[in-house]
Amino acid sequence: MRDSPTQVPSENRIEPLIRRGRVPHPLQHRLFASAMANLSLTLIDCAILTIILLWLGHLHRRNTAKVPPGPKGYPVIGNVFDMMASEIWAVRQEWERTYGDLVYLISFGQPIVIINSYRTAVELLEKRSLNYSDRPGSVMMNELQRWDWIITTKSYGDDLRSLRDPMQKFFEANNLPMFDHILNHEAEKLVRGLLHAPNDCELQLRTAIASSIMMLMYGHEVTSSEDPFVALARNAVKEIILAIRQGTYLVDILPWLKYVPKWFPGAGFKLIAERGAKLSYDVQHLPYLRAKDKIFSGKSSVRSFTEHEIERCLEIDGELSKLDEYRISAMGGNGYLAGADTSFSSLSSFLLAMALFPEVQKRAQAEIDQVVGNDRLPKLSDRQHLPYCTALSKEIYRWNPVNPGGIPHMSNKDDIYNGYLIPAKTVIIPNHWAMLYDPEEYPNPEVFRPERFIPTSGKRMERDPTKVAFGFGRRVCPGRFAAENMVFRS
Repeated sequence: MRDSPTQVPSENRIEPLIRRGRVPHPLQHRLFASAMANLSLTLIDCAILTIILLWLGHLHRRNTAKVPPGPKGYPVIGNVFDMMASEIWAVRQEWERTYGDLVYLISFGQPIVIINSYRTAVELLEKRSLNYSDRPGSVMMNELQRWDWIITTKSYGDDLRSLRDPMQKFFEANNLPMFDHILNHEAEKLVRGLLHAPNDCELQLRTAIASSIMMLMYGHEVTSSEDPFVALARNAVKEIILAIRQGTYLVDILPWLKYVPKWFPGAGFKLIAERGAKLSYDVQHLPYLRAKDKIFSGKSSVRSFTEHEIERCLEIDGELSKLDEYRISAMGGNGYLAGADTSFSSLSSFLLAMALFPEVQKRAQAEIDQVVGNDRLPKLSDRQHLPYCTALSKEIYRWNPVNPGGIPHMSNKDDIYNGYLIPAKTVIIPNHWAMLYDPEEYPNPEVFRPERFIPTSGKRMERDPTKVAFGFGRRVCPGRFAAENMVFRS
């Protein structure tokens, strides 16, 4: 009689057989693998279902949420004409009365959101800084003119942090007293220059500021307004301002135009790009190479940011790599370009205010005479004893802001704020003018009144304008403390 085939126990009999140890070993493994596979499929199904639900929720929020209100634009070009006003920051402030503190615009398909209130700027640019710390790109400036090493326009990421962090540490408030002698020396030079040539006020101011910054960044003293490095940086600032005022080039809208030859009809932007690229290279590298030669030859007489960074890199690696030199030269160029024009604008505003508000000048001079006397110039160490002069320097930033329109940020992903949708890749512009001329925060904002920032018993002191003037969140100016000291000292 033939053996009957081996019968596999039915499913309802498997578990007791396993407990009694009568199930063959391979079958036990197959049952375990099958159970785990079913569990894995269940987890995957749950994950997929969760993703689908989140995505549907996102679509629901996006479909139900509306973008902020704003002026109606034209087909294709959007609100381009609305943004061409000469004092656009004041126009944006007017929009706030109609549309609120968030105003939505479109420019050639690019969404733009204007922030007109300090509260909203803090909520978005600081409390949600991870989403709003990027910058809008520009093919013309960053790719063709090669200004991609400038911190102000650089996208948020590791490259930006590698440039910002060393500058921020070097210019911490605790480190600034070591540079007091530089600012004292330059202030004395400025006063002598103004006494001998008062009609050349603008040139004297520019030279003094340039010398202060060149000493801090490179250890290079400027002895003449014809200094080649000062002239080089001045031309670079003009080129950058020209590019900013131009706004969006056609190549920014149609990036493929960057590949057309410069002789092609309508490709005049290529010649502008070549000029900008040469200036970019020279500003970044020439002052740095000069400073490096002096440092390695032992001819450097003043400790500067460049020397500090070279020593730091040598201590870590024993040599300067190409990446080290790129970063140090870029940080030096950033320090000069960021500080020279803005500090000049602030000091020009100071002179204008002193002419328009003589009673402020008299009170400030009386405080200096009482605290400092007439045998020397004020020093940074006198600042704590000069509350009115300190408040005066703050009012300069509020009354005539250097960058009234603000520096654009960009959102990385969709966001909902107060029921409004802010789409990903939206340009976010904090309107400094509206924040610093907010009549609820600063009564009679058009009046230059330093008393706003002097503590008074029973009276709320108005918001420090430097919280606006130097930017927000992760894009705040890394040299803001040095800039404040320079304006106060000059």
